[in-house]
Amino acid sequence: MKFLLKSTRAFLLIFSALVLAAGLSERLQRKLYARGFIPDQYRFGDLYNITNLEQFKELDWSEADDLLESDKPKSRSQSVDVYTIGDSFTTMDTSFYAGRHNYHIWLGTHVDTVSLDSSVESILVIEVIERTIQERLRKDYASLYIDKGFQIRGKSKRAAKEQVRQVSSFWENKLNKEINQRLEFILFNSSLALKVKEIKADLMLSLFGRTHPGSLISQDRAFLFYEIEASSRSPLSPYNQLTDSDIDSVVINMNLIRSHYIHAGFSEVYFCFIPNKVTVCEPNRLPHNNQITRISENRHLKVPLLNLNDELLHHPEWFHKSDGHWNVDGKRLWLTHVNQMVSSKKRSWQLSQK
Repeated sequence: MKFLLKSTRAFLLIFSALVLAAGLSERLQRKLYARGFIPDQYRFGDLYNITNLEQFKELDWSEADDLLESDKPKSRSQSVDVYTIGDSFTTMDTSFYAGRHNYHIWLGTHVDTVSLDSSVESILVIEVIERTIQERLRKDYASLYIDKGFQIRGKSKRAAKEQVRQVSSFWENKLNKEINQRLEFILFNSSLALKVKEIKADLMLSLFGRTHPGSLISQDRAFLFYEIEASSRSPLSPYNQLTDSDIDSVVINMNLIRSHYIHAGFSEVYFCFIPNKVTVCEPNRLPHNNQITRISENRHLKVPLLNLNDELLHHPEWFHKSDGHWNVDGKRLWLTHVNQMVSSKKRSWQLSQK
């Protein structure tokens, strides 16, 4: 009996130590997930992960999100190199772009140093989600899109700075950062635990009309949104009233970003604004500030735009029901516009060579 008690205590101590270590270290947690020891907390979408509402649980996540080999371009331009800077909406492999060479920076995660080939056109496309426009293209525009953007060998003054993402330390997440969330994911993310959470979430919604903090539900209960993008109290929502000066500031900074890269040797710089999910899926929720349209019509704008906004507004089904991002159809729209732009540049280059 004593041996059994000692063995049980030893097992619990070892198990608790492993759980605590995984909660403290993102790298260890990822390794355990990769080996199947713990489930992926985002396997049903980030908004489901917040709310645990069963009606928004996407069981076919991979089918709804993954691009196929058939989505890759049938031919590639030998006269255009494509560079992209974006966020979690543009995480697809660069082989889906139609450039001769394709490079991508996930904004804020690393800096890339490249050599531009003067014999071809180097095109930069910058993707920005609607809710981050005022956040990223105001006072922080230079640090985000220039300091942490593409550095050109021999031209960029900042090229001597850190060029690649540092390998995160084992204890990258400090003792007071995200531990509770990580431990919850490890201990309470099994199928049984999720079923209990779903029952609780359904009761909260049906009895009180409430979802978990961090999310909001549409008035017809057909869509889930991030609270930060859909709440009238959020400064990043499309319901936050913006002055003409606010729009002018964004446009002027866009022009400065374009000027920086043109002087560095790029042939052209394009911006592409992706509307928030709430803008697409519940357009009449509250009076809208129409930020994307106002930027595109601003008299100071010198930057060419890739316009996905008009088409996306007619397709709420192109967003995940359990996530704040677009699904594979939204990704295909993005790729279509980028690759069509590459094709047009290819034709212009061919004509110039005749």
